[in-house]
Amino acid sequence: MLASNHYDCLKSIQAQQIELSTLDMATSGINIDEIYIYKNSAADPQFMPLHRIASGFCKVVAEHYPMLVGRPLVNDEGKGVINVDPTNLCLPDIADINVEHPAEDYMESSSDGKVAFFNLHKFYKHSGVDELPHATYTKDHSAAIVRIIRFRNSDYAALYISFSHMLFDAIGATAFFNNWAECTRNLDNPSYQLQTPPVNDRKAVSDYFASVEPTEPPHIQHFRDQSAVPIIKAPGSIAPLLLSIPERPLFKEQHLIHFSKEKFEQIRQDVDPEQTTNLALAALLTKVL
Repeated sequence: MLASNHYDCLKSIQAQQIELSTLDMATSGINIDEIYIYKNSAADPQFMPLHRIASGFCKVVAEHYPMLVGRPLVNDEGKGVINVDPTNLCLPDIADINVEHPAEDYMESSSDGKVAFFNLHKFYKHSGVDELPHATYTKDHSAAIVRIIRFRNSDYAALYISFSHMLFDAIGATAFFNNWAECTRNLDNPSYQLQTPPVNDRKAVSDYFASVEPTEPPHIQHFRDQSAVPIIKAPGSIAPLLLSIPERPLFKEQHLIHFSKEKFEQIRQDVDPEQTTNLALAALLTKVL
């Protein structure tokens, strides 16, 4: 498990409240769970050391992402916020996991022999790991969980991370991973600063969208006929309702579907080649529903 001194840099975090948008709160109860596979091409016996990865994580959180150790609540103004209290931080849970099988047992390859994706269902069934932990604010558990998965007789190691979707969308999560990696690579330079520090003022996003004129959505003609959407009167403050949404089922209870780039392009061509891949996929899913 993580030594307590890795948390020392978190002592510099100041008390603050980071306001959540309605869209942020609507993702309450949904996690972003990711597994990244790394190959030890240099045969380094100290490949992906826990202490450096943990120190880099805590340093980048302390300096740029304090919301990762905060807790969601409704403040006195009725707004949903991530409350960062230095005396009651929601500390990350970072640890190693050792698996008695090679990583290759859980990797699915494409026809050209390249690794396509890590089969999490097969991993749970045959690795001896019943379940990877999921971040949660319930019962005071960690809101950010990191596991370094080490495989026996394998050149690969895996990095698993889980945190609430309220904190990041996919682009924000990718930026966090990159900043975490940059910080970890430069731990030996205590004065090092990120080349492109993140902008954590969420007002910048709302101000931007307030100035954008919406465009007419594309019309793709194979939606099912829908009855009129009933008018639902929203409560005066929606934050308490959204932040009380129960957590979604764990990932291992859901199904994993892998699409290749070629398959995505085929879907786009079949639905409407003039639309983006995202719009074509959304249209196809809507048709199925």
